Amino acid sequence: MSLISHNPPQQAAADGALPSAAPAKPRLGWLDALRGLAALTIVVQHFTQLVMPETFVRISRHVDLGSYGVFLFFLVSGYIVPASLERRGSVRGFWVSRLFRIYPLCLLVVLAGVAVWKLGYTTPALSPVHWFSAAHPAIAALGNATMLHDFLGVNGTLYVMWTLSYEMVFYLLVASLFVLGLHRRSAEISAGLAVVAVAAVGAFPVLTLFHTLPGQKRLVAATAAVMAVGLVAIMSRRRPLAILGALTLGGLATVLVMGHSRMPGWFSLVVLSTMFAGTAIYRAEQGQINRWVCWIGLAITLGAGLYVGSRYGETGRRTPEIQWQWPITLLAVWATFAVGMALRNRRMPRVLTWLGGISYSVYLVHAVLLCVLLKLIGPGSVTSIGTGRRMALGFAFCAAVLAVSHLTHRWIEKPAQKLGHRVTKLVDRKR
Repeated sequence: MSLISHNPPQQAAADGALPSAAPAKPRLGWLDALRGLAALTIVVQHFTQLVMPETFVRISRHVDLGSYGVFLFFLVSGYIVPASLERRGSVRGFWVSRLFRIYPLCLLVVLAGVAVWKLGYTTPALSPVHWFSAAHPAIAALGNATMLHDFLGVNGTLYVMWTLSYEMVFYLLVASLFVLGLHRRSAEISAGLAVVAVAAVGAFPVLTLFHTLPGQKRLVAATAAVMAVGLVAIMSRRRPLAILGALTLGGLATVLVMGHSRMPGWFSLVVLSTMFAGTAIYRAEQGQINRWVCWIGLAITLGAGLYVGSRYGETGRRTPEIQWQWPITLLAVWATFAVGMALRNRRMPRVLTWLGGISYSVYLVHAVLLCVLLKLIGPGSVTSIGTGRRMALGFAFCAAVLAVSHLTHRWIEKPAQKLGHRVTKLVDRKR
C-alpha cells in the first residue's frame, strides 16, 4: 500500500476534518503533534518513492510509511471528530463546520493542480490531477463534490483525495448514530466492523454493479441526490424527519463501503473500525463508557486488523505467507497514539503544534508541489543524481511544502474556519 496512484491505498489521509488545536492547550496539543507527524511522514513517503526509489524499497520491506500516516490520521480523527459534534450538540452546526473546514482549501489546491496540469507539469510517474473521463467532467466534479468519489468509481481530482472519502463516510455514520442515539456504542461498532472484516474478507465488495461508464454516471448522480436529501432531512427540526435522514445517510455510507469500494473490503472496514476505536478511547477517557468495554473492543479491533491485513493483500486474496510489513506498521500507529496520550497533559513543543495546525495544507499542497519538482528535475535524471544531493533536495522540498502550507493555512484555512464559526453560531442561535 505504497504506490502513489488510485490503486494502492498509501497516501495519508489528510485529516481534513480536524479542527485546529490551540497551542496553549496541552489537552489538544498532543493531537496536533500526532497530526503533524502523520503529515510529515506522508511527505517523506511520497518523496522517497519517486525521487529515492532504492531507499523507498529498503524502507518498505519493513514498514509502510504511507499506511502509517493514513491510520494515524484516521485514529486521531476518530478520537476528536465525534467529540466536536457532541460538544456542539447541533448536527447542522457540525455539517456547516465540516463544509468550511474541508472544501475551501481543497478547491484551491485542485485549481492549482489543474493549472499545473494545463502548464504541462506532468510526468509518466505522476500527474497532479486525474479525471473520471475527459468526456464527462461534470460527473467527475459531482463525484468529487460529494467527497465519496473513492466509492463511486470516480478518481479523486488530486491523487491524495481518496482518504477524504473515508472521512466523509465516517462523518455520515457519526452524524447518523448521534441522531439515532447510538453514538456511545463506539467500542461495539469498532469491534463489529473488525469482526466482519475477518469473517467476510473474501465477500466484499458484493455489489459491484456499476463498473460500466453509464452505470457509474447513474451511481454518481443517485449518490449525490440521496446524500443531498439525507443531509436536508437529518438537519430538520422535526424528529421523525431527522431520523429518516439519519437512516438514509447511514444506509448510503454502509452500502457504498461494502458494495462499491475501490479497495478490498477488509481494508475499508479496518479503516472504519480504527476510526471508531479512536472514538471509543475518547469515550472511555471521558467516563462515557465502561473502560473494560473499551479495552475489549480495542483488543478485537487491533487483533482483527493485524490478522486480516497480514494475510490478505490489496487484491483481497489470501497470501501464502504472513506479510510482516502490515503488523509492524499498524502496531507502530497504535504505539505512537499511546505515547501521545501518555503525554496529553504536557505542553507540546510549539513547532509540533504549528505543524499539526497546518497538517491539512501539508497533505494537499505537497501533492501538487511534488509534481512540479519531478517535472523540474526530469523523471529520467532522478537516478543519475547522487544520494547526498537527493537528500538535500528532500530537505529543501519539505521546507518548501511547509512554507507554502503555512501561507495557505493563514490565508485560506483560518479565514474559512472563522467564517464557518460565524455561520455555525448563527445556525445554532436559530436552532
